[in-house]
Amino acid sequence: MQHPSLLLILCVLGRGQADTEKIVNGVECVPHSQPWQVGLFEGTNLRCGGVLIDRRWVLTAAHCSGRYWVRLGEHSLSRLDWTEQIRRSGFSVTHPGYQGARQNHEHDLRLLRLGTPARQTRSVQPLPLPSACVAAGTECHISGWGTTNQPWSPFPDRLQCLNLSTVSDTACQSVFPGRITDNMLCAGGVAGKDACQGDSGGPLVCGGVLQGLVSWGSVGPCGQRGIPGVYTKICKYVDWIRGIMRNN
Repeated sequence: MQHPSLLLILCVLGRGQADTEKIVNGVECVPHSQPWQVGLFEGTNLRCGGVLIDRRWVLTAAHCSGRYWVRLGEHSLSRLDWTEQIRRSGFSVTHPGYQGARQNHEHDLRLLRLGTPARQTRSVQPLPLPSACVAAGTECHISGWGTTNQPWSPFPDRLQCLNLSTVSDTACQSVFPGRITDNMLCAGGVAGKDACQGDSGGPLVCGGVLQGLVSWGSVGPCGQRGIPGVYTKICKYVDWIRGIMRNN
């Protein structure tokens, strides 16, 4: 049976507003089909997405700094799904090479340790880390509660999903000259389909494993034709991630 205080906590937290990267022109995900998806809240405000990679660990973007209420097993943010688990983030580690968004966004990842381990259910499951990097042209998908560029529904209540393909480094470099490194992965570039504000730190899933975290993109509106989104390339960080989890 669900803990009776959960409803009270959800009412207190509310839906909130997102202020970082959001799915544009996605569709509502099949409920609980993304059981690793996490929402990171500051009070009532949705700040970022994240991904559960272990019962005790969530991976998000380094630029999603702060201490959060971590909401797992969510689909609708305003209604009780009876699958939710709420945890407080405690100890966290930002990649030591991260220099901030004012530099080049490189090493944009951060590990959050949950105060209490998540309980694995049908709706709450960790996503495996990759054993190899993903090839250009691979079909993947992203998910999040970020902005949809629809003025009448700026913050969707239900989790949004979007299929998109990875883009070659050469093609991405031509869009962002001198800004793409070996630690970044690009995907998308189809008009009107992109991550956007509120999705930062959320997962790019390819072949059932985590290949990217939503990191940055164009300065203008999300989802511009020919301008892909840029993701932290997780295959480059597996050893670092596992080392942090093992030693903490």
